Amino acid sequence: MTMELPRVNEAVKLLKKFSVKTDVYVDLGCNDGSITVEIARAVNAKTAYCIDIDSEALVKARGKGLITYEVDLSTGKIPLSNESVDLVTAFEVIEHLINPDNMLRESNRILRHGGVLLITTPNLASWVNRIALLLGYQPYNVEVSTEIVAGVPWKARTFAKPSGHIRPYTLRALKELLKYHGFRIIDIKGAPGVEPKELYVIDHILSKIPSLSRRLIILAQKP
Repeated sequence: MTMELPRVNEAVKLLKKFSVKTDVYVDLGCNDGSITVEIARAVNAKTAYCIDIDSEALVKARGKGLITYEVDLSTGKIPLSNESVDLVTAFEVIEHLINPDNMLRESNRILRHGGVLLITTPNLASWVNRIALLLGYQPYNVEVSTEIVAGVPWKARTFAKPSGHIRPYTLRALKELLKYHGFRIIDIKGAPGVEPKELYVIDHILSKIPSLSRRLIILAQKP
C-alpha cells in the first residue's frame, strides 16, 4: 500500500487539512499510478491524469483507470488547457529533472487561480545529511554515480542503487523556487524516511521540524 509511505500519508493529511477537493487532478511523474489513485480518492477526483516519461509504467497506470500522457517534464508541454485543473502533485519528481523550471511553469499554466500544487522531495539539509557531512560522508540522495551508491553512512535496501537524483533541494531553496514561479506557500510539512530502521525513533521526532526532516512536503497555491 502506498499509504504506508510516510510522505504519502502526510500529503493526504495536508490536503484534508485544507479541504482540497477537485473533480480534475493531475499527478506529475506518476509512475504506475499507485499514488495517483490514493490521492484521487482522498480529494474525490472524478478524473485523474497520470503524466510520466516511462511508457511501460503508464501501461500499468491505464490499467488502474487513469488517463495517461507520456511527457518529459523537463522539456515537454502538458497536454491540458490553461487554467483547467485545481490540483497538481509531484511526488519525488523535481529532484530528477534537468529543468525543473519547465515543470513548475507548466503546473502554473494548467492550474486555475486558487488551485494548489503539492510537491514532495528529499531534503538536502535533513538532520541525517548534516551529520553525514560533518563526519565526511556523502549526503543521502546526492548521487555521484549512475551505477553505485557511494559514500553514504548506511547502505540500506532503498539506497542499494542510484535513483537518478540530480537536483537536491533544501527547504529554503525550494520555497524560493516556487515563489519565483508565482506560487504562494500555504503549508510545509516534514516526513521521515523509510530506512534504515535504526533511525526510526529519532527520524520520526525530527520529521516534525520540516527543515530537518528527511522528506519535504510543500503545499503551494496559484493566487
